[in-house]
Amino acid sequence: MKMMMNSGRTIKQGEQLYYKESPEYSEQTSLCFIHPADLFEIGLEEGDNVEIETETGITVFKTVASPEVAQGEVYLPCGPHANFILPPDTHSVGAPDFKTLMVEIRPTSKEVLSSWDLLEEEGGIRYDKFSNGCPTISPEGTTTIKDVICPLCGCLCDDIELTLRDNRVVECKNACSLGNAKFLAKNRLMKPIKKVEGAWEEISYEEAIGYTADVLLNAKRPLLFGWSGTHSEAQCVGITIAECIGGIIDNCSSECHGPSIMAIQEVGHPGCTLGQVRQRADVVVYWGANPLAAHPRHLSRYSTYSDSHFLENASSDRRIIVVDVRESETAKIADEFIQIKSGGDYAVFSALRAIILGKEGVLPDTVAGVPKDTLIKLAKTLLNARFGAFFTGIGLTQSKGKYKNVRNAIELIDELNRHTKYTLTPMRGHWNVNGTNQTFTFLTGYPYAVDFSRGVTYFNPGETSAIDLLAKKEVDVCVIIGSDPGAHFPRACNEHLATIPTIVIDPFPIMSTAVATLHIPVAMTGVDAEGIAYRMDTVPLRVQKVMDSTQPDDAELLRRILKTIQERNEQQITAHTREIDSQSTIIPVDDGRRPHQSG
Repeated sequence: MKMMMNSGRTIKQGEQLYYKESPEYSEQTSLCFIHPADLFEIGLEEGDNVEIETETGITVFKTVASPEVAQGEVYLPCGPHANFILPPDTHSVGAPDFKTLMVEIRPTSKEVLSSWDLLEEEGGIRYDKFSNGCPTISPEGTTTIKDVICPLCGCLCDDIELTLRDNRVVECKNACSLGNAKFLAKNRLMKPIKKVEGAWEEISYEEAIGYTADVLLNAKRPLLFGWSGTHSEAQCVGITIAECIGGIIDNCSSECHGPSIMAIQEVGHPGCTLGQVRQRADVVVYWGANPLAAHPRHLSRYSTYSDSHFLENASSDRRIIVVDVRESETAKIADEFIQIKSGGDYAVFSALRAIILGKEGVLPDTVAGVPKDTLIKLAKTLLNARFGAFFTGIGLTQSKGKYKNVRNAIELIDELNRHTKYTLTPMRGHWNVNGTNQTFTFLTGYPYAVDFSRGVTYFNPGETSAIDLLAKKEVDVCVIIGSDPGAHFPRACNEHLATIPTIVIDPFPIMSTAVATLHIPVAMTGVDAEGIAYRMDTVPLRVQKVMDSTQPDDAELLRRILKTIQERNEQQITAHTREIDSQSTIIPVDDGRRPHQSG
């Protein structure tokens, strides 16, 4: 049966992000949410397995009956299972079609594979030697620390309370379930591990740094990817390394909100701080976003349940509108939910602009599944706001239209601002992915996908973005830091990563560990490391550490790698110069002048 696939976050999948080695992670990422009527048509019951096939491959999923999903569509949690069948074509923007992808679905008696099984099919080797180690050092006894910043999502909630005992975080208050899971995660690596003859062996930090420096220095097309899960000081060192070796440096925004940035480059960014939204907004629109799954405290801190200085009774005076392709958790608690057909965002934005311009007569009776009367009512609600805020998600950037969807959304904001006040903020996922765009732009002139191979910075999404480079097998060395392509990149990318020197820098074993040749553990920002992070509204915050570490943090490790690269580069230049000098002989220079001769 032909159906349309969308993938995205679920709250239970998010709770397992720092437990990817666990069976629970595989269970949550291998679910297939499907409408009960479609289950009946296929001849299945809830809990039965299905094969989902694309031109790229086949994966087995376990079905979950979900009336919230539109008929003819399936919803898959993002992770190794969904991405195993994801084609790597990005249509020249850097982000593939995580959504609006046509697939073939059929019943199967095959069992669901684990995430490790899928990574091994892509050429990786699982890591399962977990020691439950503890590389942190806490004060003696039991200590409580308040006003901690949570390094989980772009909200950067700053009211977390942690209890420390025996070198661990033993209790976490005020955080959402995702942040709580990160603070309490335990399976951190204690020492660097390297693949030797098909098995994992522990090595020293000095060996790991030397290996990384050597492969980067000798690479022809090195890629440094990730950066959204580390502090901005480390990002700056990474940019310096990329420039030093003439490599490419890209961050996670190329696969998520890179299209948002492309739209902003074309038409500008009508943004504001989250504090302004909380205090002033009486209409808040979440479009293509499900914050209850990806940013669980966003509504309580900045919209639905937050207090306001300018709204007398914020909970009743503020109107929350959700526009999405399925009735998500956020849609269920909104004042109004508008369900559109997958891939119809651009058309709906255009229809709303036409209505605001007084041209509703040109519209058909329905636009992308939304009745014309509903759109007219929505436009009136938007126009009657004193201060409105749009929050856009990857439902716009990873589906058909990509950055053009976001451009049309910004142009809708422009039309609304001729009548009242509106802003737009992309819902940034990782806790410092916005910081990558700030540091990259400040130091290179471009926000992501920066290529130094020409001797000057070069930026061209679709050419210099990570997924395109890996899918085309251009990269011969890759360093992964603050991200997990093994869990979130298309199959073709991981298959190539498994064939080249791949170095992972991360506190935890992750899916990318399977396809790596070396994994270097580091301190975790917000627990035993600290640095600057940028909230989704571009407000910089200092993320403090609550314990000391026995491991280097990202910035320290990268500085040591950079120093080793510079030293070995100088040694190579010196040795090459000596070789040239030893092979040279002095040849008299004939400058064309001759002694004077008399007649």
